[in-house]
Amino acid sequence: MDPLNGNSAPIQLSSQELISIEQYRRLKETSVLVILFTDIKGFTRITEDKGEQYSQLMRKLHDEILVSTIEEDRAGLVIKYIGDSVMAVFSEPSTAVAQALKIQEKIRQFNETHPELENILVRIGLHMGQVSVENTTQLDLFGRHVNRASRVESLADGGQIFLTYPVFDSAKGWLQSQAAAHLIWKLHGQYYLKGIEAPVEIYEVVDSRYQQPRPPLNARKKSSLPPLWISAACLLLGVALTFGIFQFKRTEVWVVGWYPQETIIDQKETMTLDGTKDQETRRVLNKIPVGKHLLHYDINYLNKYFMETEVKRGKNYLKPAFKENYLPALSRRLDYTKATPSVEAQQDYTYCFYDKNNQRIDNKARITLSIQGQDDPKDRDLVIFTYQWQVTLNGKIISQNKTSLQNKRSNPESLKKSTLLYEDAYQYWNLTQFISRDSSELSIEAPYIEYKDK
Repeated sequence: MDPLNGNSAPIQLSSQELISIEQYRRLKETSVLVILFTDIKGFTRITEDKGEQYSQLMRKLHDEILVSTIEEDRAGLVIKYIGDSVMAVFSEPSTAVAQALKIQEKIRQFNETHPELENILVRIGLHMGQVSVENTTQLDLFGRHVNRASRVESLADGGQIFLTYPVFDSAKGWLQSQAAAHLIWKLHGQYYLKGIEAPVEIYEVVDSRYQQPRPPLNARKKSSLPPLWISAACLLLGVALTFGIFQFKRTEVWVVGWYPQETIIDQKETMTLDGTKDQETRRVLNKIPVGKHLLHYDINYLNKYFMETEVKRGKNYLKPAFKENYLPALSRRLDYTKATPSVEAQQDYTYCFYDKNNQRIDNKARITLSIQGQDDPKDRDLVIFTYQWQVTLNGKIISQNKTSLQNKRSNPESLKKSTLLYEDAYQYWNLTQFISRDSSELSIEAPYIEYKDK
């Protein structure tokens, strides 16, 4: 069942469903979510032919496969059931696509091992977009992306996985690097979706061991060359040449499938777009000169997305190709007992900054930390925590120390201490020690310098 096939209104979400989405987004520390929509092909016919009891059994078996696959290892979260449809969210496009492929594989295996049942055929659609502003999920943003994911799913046939460009662009390189040589990625072209004015690029990912890509059926595809232009091509040739010369002298920048809520150009100004948010293609109103440029948007004090691009003379069409940049952060907690008297950790990080000329500066860092707990021999109520750490940045030790703090188990008040370890023009390294009764946590992180004192 396509829940939006005859209705252009967004999916309605309950307050509890919105709370679940917000909790998941905060847990994953992201403002961008991937929405997955599925449904069972021919479920209405199965119900009519086999009866309500049989269709309920099929839906139960289907739900067990989908929920276990979506939520395995906390990969994604099922938000809503709408008849035979499932709506879920993921924080990483590659994970969303990987789990969608697993769903189709598990459904195929289920069909092979249950010949006594009618085959289950599942359609899947995926779309990605920013859903949060100022660290709060916005219902209008989320609803728009849910609507688009549902429309994309409605174009698919049983066994197919259709994606929009943002999901394809982010997931393809990652999954290819995981040696998935049997995957085929296919651009089917631009299609018009019900209730959405501008056409949307539809991609398909398919496991070539079992089937091949198939274009959407019963869908209106955008023509690459309108017939009217073909008939008038000769008459307009002279005008086109003149217009082409004029366009060569003029520079325009357009964005396609743009999802960042606030994009910063060259670390100086916020991108302003013409048109409305639901349009697939929008013109950039900022004057962007010919040459190389840096685009970015912030997620939080440790996470930004960057995109290097080049603007050429004439019309430029930019599609989002942002790369995630996480700054170092490592934390460990010790719930002290004689059986667990210590905890330690070590992590390596590779990340980058851009200087005022948009030149990339690559960094490598290593954090090593440990917490050791012990009872005070003179006071059974007193616990002593000893902290040790070392931070190495680009081969140089920038902080190394060993300190102790103590706390009484009976003390209901918690203790928190923050220490600045190091800072430069781009980042500041901060250490936080936290104690509550006989538990302690040690955190070291390197936020962007502009977030200092905020």
